[in-house]
Amino acid sequence: MALSDSQLKFFADFIEAKLGIIYVKDNYYQLIKRLEDIATQMNFSNVEELWQKAQPGIFGQMRMLLLDLATNNETSFFRDPSIFKFIDEKILGSAEFSGDNPPPLRIWTCATSTGQEVYSLAMLLNVWQRLNPKRSFTYLATDFSERVLDQAKAGRYSQLEVQRGLPATMLVRHFHNESKGEASGSHSPGWMVNEELKKNITFKQQNLVEDFSALKPFDLVLCRNVLIYQNVENKIKIIQKIADKIVPNGFLVMGAAESLTGLSDAFELRQFERGAMYQKKPGK
Repeated sequence: MALSDSQLKFFADFIEAKLGIIYVKDNYYQLIKRLEDIATQMNFSNVEELWQKAQPGIFGQMRMLLLDLATNNETSFFRDPSIFKFIDEKILGSAEFSGDNPPPLRIWTCATSTGQEVYSLAMLLNVWQRLNPKRSFTYLATDFSERVLDQAKAGRYSQLEVQRGLPATMLVRHFHNESKGEASGSHSPGWMVNEELKKNITFKQQNLVEDFSALKPFDLVLCRNVLIYQNVENKIKIIQKIADKIVPNGFLVMGAAESLTGLSDAFELRQFERGAMYQKKPGK
């Protein structure tokens, strides 16, 4: 039996309250698919049974799955290559970030998903460190979903995943091929990120609608395609909190279709080849 709009709104309201992610009637089809997945994982006969079980309250496994699957974890290696080109040439290649004995370059990816973005940037940083041996960096990678964080931490990818955006030279240099049954004895063969690429990366669970004031300031923050599912009020609040965690003249990377217009005056728009990036204004 299909759920009514009012029943779907029950789940949508819960997701919005906990994550700020909005589901409206136009994208209820996405919510329905995710509720069907949850019903299957919890061995319910259908989504109607899931709805009935949720009426006393959404707790435990149901809560974890509902909030985990509510997020869009679409990602790939070097997604939007112009962004990585800008970071490589204009940030890592600048005199400010390639001098002697400066403090570590601090980076934060707000929505790590399964880790492709994190490791893409780590590959650039690996080259940067070899060219600038006195430089170091720290990298914080966060996501709300513990499920995708686990994959990101493991750094294990299928053949299909590494074929999406990852140059063959980088695959050979930074990954090693697993034999079937190695390590866990149960997973399919795939590609593992070399430990050298992971060593400066910290993975942590973080909900952006919750407090993250304890984080130290960053030189570069990547928050791509994260806020498109939030309402305007939440976008403003989250951007302000992120701005507070970026050093003056530091950079914020948004998704290609995202804009800070009407959300924040703390940044200057920096245009570059086929894209844009935001630089924090001094004094903001």
